[in-house]
Amino acid sequence: MKIMWGITGAGDLLKESIEELERISSDNKVTIIFSRSGREVIQLYGYNNWIQSIVKKNSHNKIVYDEDEAYSYPLSGKLTHQKYDLIVIAPTTANTVAKIVHGIADTLITNVVAQAGKGEIPVLILPTDKKEGKTITHLPPYIDKRLCQLCEICYAKINCPTDAINPPNIDTKLCIGCKKCEDTCKYDAVITDKEISLYIRHIDVENTKKLDSIENITTVYSINELKEKIKNEN
Repeated sequence: MKIMWGITGAGDLLKESIEELERISSDNKVTIIFSRSGREVIQLYGYNNWIQSIVKKNSHNKIVYDEDEAYSYPLSGKLTHQKYDLIVIAPTTANTVAKIVHGIADTLITNVVAQAGKGEIPVLILPTDKKEGKTITHLPPYIDKRLCQLCEICYAKINCPTDAINPPNIDTKLCIGCKKCEDTCKYDAVITDKEISLYIRHIDVENTKKLDSIENITTVYSINELKEKIKNEN
């Protein structure tokens, strides 16, 4: 299949989404597109190298960034005659969902969704804001400056395979999430998977519900459901 996969600026479900993207990347032709905030979040979480490795799995795979496109988003315009079999947006922020349900197409990803409708291409959307109330997500890796002792010999730095550690900072653009730094810091100053609580607003949940009323869009509410839908499209 020829698949276009969009990544927005959500940290929640990001790792799981990339894992599924990686799974399908060898046997399908995959174009990975990013919103501007999506590209920033990938850097913050240290997933740049992971994305690059996915692209290299298949000579047909490629990346397109929002800022590389002109205001008319020519890539999205090509959807009507350069046929894709499936569009996946995962994970999808509340902001992107709100734009889609109100017909706003002012970014690469929202333009792609709009043009997919005109080309009658199925779209799968995995939103992050599904249920009103508190939810748990994870922060990108960082060094707690209150705990860091700026040791003369920093074992976290020594054991980092990508030289991402420069106490008291982590270059998340280089970090690959291996957790070797966290395992070797005797002061527990390196934090790689901290959980935080967020409150999901009523309006964002209502927008998510509206997605299914749009032609050619299917909302999926879990990674397992996303996997199943992708398999069914094959």
